[in-house]
Amino acid sequence: MSGLAERVADTLGYGLPWWVWSLPGVAAVVLLLRLFGPKAAAAAAVALALILAHRRGAQAGRDHALKEGERDATKSLAAAEAARAAAARRDGTAGRLRDDDGFRRD
Repeated sequence: MSGLAERVADTLGYGLPWWVWSLPGVAAVVLLLRLFGPKAAAAAAVALALILAHRRGAQAGRDHALKEGERDATKSLAAAEAARAAAARRDGTAGRLRDDDGFRRD
């Protein structure tokens, strides 16, 4: 998929709340009830319920994954900052940087 199509699919799939997807679905079920009777409407209602349950679960899973990713990134940044601070404390002010070990290197 191209970048734009991917963003549109992501927005429609995860950006719209699951209950927004139910509005045209309920309208379709009512239309089927009027045109084809209760059996067709019941089948469509079952299909709609399955689709909405899947959408709701997918959106909840994505939200959970995003929160977990943010938490992991925060923990990684904190660990990197702690390591940097420990290295600065350990090394101090590079006062021994030009110490001579007695070996001549020309």
